[in-house]
Amino acid sequence: MHLLALLTLALSAADHWTTYLCLRSPVAGWQVTEANPISEWLFGGMGLVPGLVLDSVVTVVAVLVLLTTTRVPQLAKGAFFGLVVLTTGYAVINNFEALSVLGLSPLGSS
Repeated sequence: MHLLALLTLALSAADHWTTYLCLRSPVAGWQVTEANPISEWLFGGMGLVPGLVLDSVVTVVAVLVLLTTTRVPQLAKGAFFGLVVLTTGYAVINNFEALSVLGLSPLGSS
């Protein structure tokens, strides 16, 4: 379970970083938008960086609660983490593809 939780955190961090790189500033000739409507709403209301920070905090707290609670069955925890790993992994792959097409470095440099 801890491995899935760590993978969840690592992929979430990669997603937040690549999202930041894709959305931090306009790219000439491209209109880059957030695909997740909840995140788009969050970024529109708070700004990109504060929205990503809030999302990161909520993610860490949710993972810690799931790891420490006995109220959620292990199978449900594993299924949840597995689903998050799959969907977030897809988002990271998509973001890396976008970075490549946009000619942006995944390291944040120009």
